[in-house]
Amino acid sequence: MKRILGTVAVLATAAALLPGTASASEMGTQARCDPDKNVNISVQKRGNFVDAVGGFFNCDQATTSFTIMVQEKTTLSWKDHVVRTGVFKTNTYAITTYTCNGSKTKKYRALITSGIGTHEWVKTSSSITVACG
Repeated sequence: MKRILGTVAVLATAAALLPGTASASEMGTQARCDPDKNVNISVQKRGNFVDAVGGFFNCDQATTSFTIMVQEKTTLSWKDHVVRTGVFKTNTYAITTYTCNGSKTKKYRALITSGIGTHEWVKTSSSITVACG
């Protein structure tokens, strides 16, 4: 599989995010952004690409630090691809794209993590089965 790091696809339905700088007060409010209510994460196939699309919506702060990635199902676990980390504005999408090569059918999902100190959380999308190539 070819691995493309740092590739960001801009979709018509999602605006790409620009890194920002969070103040200490903004970072301190992150606990008020409930992952079950305020975080969207999904995975989609687009040609020979698998996109992880996610973000924070209607949160109390203007910027949020997080990591988003595409994951591929292996025999025993999930393998990370195109990990993207940064501080991004709320109410916009972050997109990271994995190039899917080969002829095998594989299972993919998107994963997003965030948190401060011991309040870290993880949220995954449902998985999709993709025929690459």
